[in-house]
Amino acid sequence: MTIYKWVQRGLFVRHKLIFLTQLVFRLLQLGIIEGQEYDYQKMNFLIFCPQKKDVPVPQVIKKWMPDYAWFSIQKLIEIEMFEQFAQHIEHGAAKRFEDWYNEVTPETEKLPLDWKKLENMPFEKLLVVRALRPDRTTTSLQYFIRKVMPRGDDFVDCDMTSNSQQILKSAYSDSTTTTPIYFILSPGVNPVEDVEWLCKQNGFDLKKHLHTISLGQGQDKNANDKLDAGHREGLWVMLQNVHLMPSYLIELEKKLNAFAIENSHPNFRLFLTSDESNAIPIGLLEKSIKLTNEPPQGLPDNMKRAFNFFKKEEIEEKESKIKTILFGLCYFHAMMTERRKFGTKGWNRKYPFAMGDLRDSSVVLQNYMDNN
Repeated sequence: MTIYKWVQRGLFVRHKLIFLTQLVFRLLQLGIIEGQEYDYQKMNFLIFCPQKKDVPVPQVIKKWMPDYAWFSIQKLIEIEMFEQFAQHIEHGAAKRFEDWYNEVTPETEKLPLDWKKLENMPFEKLLVVRALRPDRTTTSLQYFIRKVMPRGDDFVDCDMTSNSQQILKSAYSDSTTTTPIYFILSPGVNPVEDVEWLCKQNGFDLKKHLHTISLGQGQDKNANDKLDAGHREGLWVMLQNVHLMPSYLIELEKKLNAFAIENSHPNFRLFLTSDESNAIPIGLLEKSIKLTNEPPQGLPDNMKRAFNFFKKEEIEEKESKIKTILFGLCYFHAMMTERRKFGTKGWNRKYPFAMGDLRDSSVVLQNYMDNN
């Protein structure tokens, strides 16, 4: 769990489930997860979902089942234990299978007839979802991992209830004088505020202790001077946009190796930020703690991020009516953030309601309630 947490914090959201799925299937392949067996034929079906098109779709199910689903089932019945599946759909309980097919979350619903036994066979049920409802495969993978992995919920929901400051604080406890914290930037995200917050949390004077440098032409000497000072005096140095000077990063890697030999001041820390780039030396990446901080995707994730923006202690101290209104503000923020991808559609202009707006609204709310 510790290693997974370190790795997934450096991945973009679109890659996290891929990595977790690879990890779980590898554990299955090694026979480490109890009660689950790895079958190459079933795994190939899950990955490729092959089709067999020489059997026409029966009229009794043609009105609700797409052709691709029926053709996928013709390959599924070649797998042991699924031999009767197509026959049961066609002649056994077509209406009940149609009801299951039309469920919003079919992966959580029992299949008709004897196929309800798949509730205790999550991998096999995953194959049925893959064939009939491929649009639910991603969600089904999460459901599958929750059921088969020890502490599966912890893996799927890893860091879901933590905000960027809490994650940075956790990463800082794992960092050392020779282990930089490397931020991989996303549009609309600026980690400087979080680093400043962490600096204050550790009791340091922000103006004296944290030195921020945006790399660019001619900034390499300035960066080296600040690194040497930080190495001697225990300062924090933050080099921003390091992808703009890839040639300097080779020198930076050598400097960090030299610092390791000389024993830096124990308070010295290095923070790096960059866009996605293939020019970053692999050695620098390997010795760094990598963090991504993407804007959340989807209403539930935006809602969690908005609510986690406030400290738990602060929320618990508030009156129930203030909690209710604050929840409404968080919901409004999540909705406005998510609908930005639609642009001005339905509006006469784009309407931003950023995290700063949410923060200011909460302050206005508290002041208003205190004065009335």
